[in-house]
Amino acid sequence: MAFGTGTINSLGGAVQDLFAAEAHESKAKGLRIEGENYDLASKFSQKNEQFTETSTAIKQAQLDRETFKTIGGQAADIAGAGFASSGSALDLMRDSASQGALTKAVGAQQGLITEEGYKVQAQTYTNMGEAARMAADAEDEAATGARWSAGFHAASAVGSVFF
Repeated sequence: MAFGTGTINSLGGAVQDLFAAEAHESKAKGLRIEGENYDLASKFSQKNEQFTETSTAIKQAQLDRETFKTIGGQAADIAGAGFASSGSALDLMRDSASQGALTKAVGAQQGLITEEGYKVQAQTYTNMGEAARMAADAEDEAATGARWSAGFHAASAVGSVFF
């Protein structure tokens, strides 16, 4: 056979496949960087979950302190006025205790909701990082396939000249 369009087409295919292999490798590198960024975001969300847990505990202690302070002030006012700790005075202190408990419960629930949000966010970022690494692996395989294809095209070009 002779050097002709088939040879040129095969050589062009080989060159195209080599460029495709480079593109796949470049995309794989970018996907791995993306995966690393998702890993960082996941770790940040996990830290936010821990910070929220600590912050909620501190707020709970502050609310307890404020509630006891309010009830203690009421008890002191009642005693200072010479009234007995009974009847309306007890109702007032009970109401303050109930209000304090309700405020504390709402704060605790909000803390748990925020913690769960960060937990889910961290898992989502972990999943996205894994997906990016899987895509990077697929791009690596595509690059290998493109190199094999380039070899076959080159062999075909050589074969068309000599056979």
